[in-house]
Amino acid sequence: MTPTEPGTATGRIGLSALGVVLGVAWWWFDVAAAIPLHLSVLDLVLFALAAAVMELLPIRLPDGRAVPTSLAVIGAAAILGAAPPVVALIAAAGWAIARLIDRGKPTVGELVLRMVGGWALAGVVGLGVWMGPGSWDGAAEGQIAASVDVGAAIAVAVTVVVGVPALEVVARTRRAWRHLLLRTGEAIRANAPIGASVASTAVLGALVHPVLGSWTLPTMLIPLFAARVGLDRLALGQRAYEQTIRAMSRLPEQLGTVSADHGVRVGSLARDVALELGLDAGTVATVVRAAHLHELGRIRLEPDAEGGQQQLAAAGAEVLHEVGDLDEVASIVAHHGNPAMVGGDDRQAGIPARIVAACCTLDRYAPDPGAAEQRHEVVVRLVREIGDLDVVRALDRVVDRRAAQPV
Repeated sequence: MTPTEPGTATGRIGLSALGVVLGVAWWWFDVAAAIPLHLSVLDLVLFALAAAVMELLPIRLPDGRAVPTSLAVIGAAAILGAAPPVVALIAAAGWAIARLIDRGKPTVGELVLRMVGGWALAGVVGLGVWMGPGSWDGAAEGQIAASVDVGAAIAVAVTVVVGVPALEVVARTRRAWRHLLLRTGEAIRANAPIGASVASTAVLGALVHPVLGSWTLPTMLIPLFAARVGLDRLALGQRAYEQTIRAMSRLPEQLGTVSADHGVRVGSLARDVALELGLDAGTVATVVRAAHLHELGRIRLEPDAEGGQQQLAAAGAEVLHEVGDLDEVASIVAHHGNPAMVGGDDRQAGIPARIVAACCTLDRYAPDPGAAEQRHEVVVRLVREIGDLDVVRALDRVVDRRAAQPV
């Protein structure tokens, strides 16, 4: 399990307890007096149905993570002044309806998390009402005007854009706490475009609900659906790119000079080691691509060619330069043939090259890294050939963690 894979029970329980306590702020700061409730029973039913639709049509980022767009509906209900139990009910009902429709396997834990999330969001609104500048009322010729509590709107927007991705990172982090700020910043930046879309849709829905009533929810779905279509296309292009990388990594295997799935195994190890060392997300992705393609030079060399790893690395880099748009990957592949010669603190080529070289050596000479003898021999070889104790120690920790996982 990598340092940021889903989820520790301790992290989830701790955050859930915090959410329950936070929800009390709704009563503590008397939100009911500041924001008169505008939701009827019909509105509650429609809000739950809209939340279910968004659960069924999630927006996924290019890395595969799903953005909880149902927060747009839940956030709108919270901004309108709904009490924590009501917001929690909308969140839970939307999730349950979606699971009934798609015949997904419901879990009590997910249901509880949805309820706690809705409860906490209402509490965040309480803090926003207490700290915020008050309500804004639009001018209208008729008797009904658009209205929204600015403090509540800001609180929900900050929660969706910043709080949710930050809490996800905290809940997923197992051991690499020293990299928590880095991973949190990356998650917030990756979530920002869609988070801003979800937050603005929630605020807009709360703003116009006094005027549009039940017609508010269809208008909220339109911008989110458009964002989903655009991101789906982006994700499709990203997946096609990564599949091309995978296909290229298998070319040396077709020659019979590399064991099957060698590049995939090295790529998986390299990703975990790069995360363990605290490399940024962009560099981690580049390291994984280089790990997949580090044997590509074999398609240019004769099967019995001499010259060793350096010649192989140089040939692979030449092929990647010819492909185009893979210059950073080519640099890592070129240097992994002699990683000890690259600057020790070079995070663009040196450290990535040593990661790839170390993971390749482990996969080649220790097919069973759990075996003590194989492991010891490889560690000695890595210390001698790689010379980077930080990389070797990180790889050792990753292998220990994998060995401790239940099969």
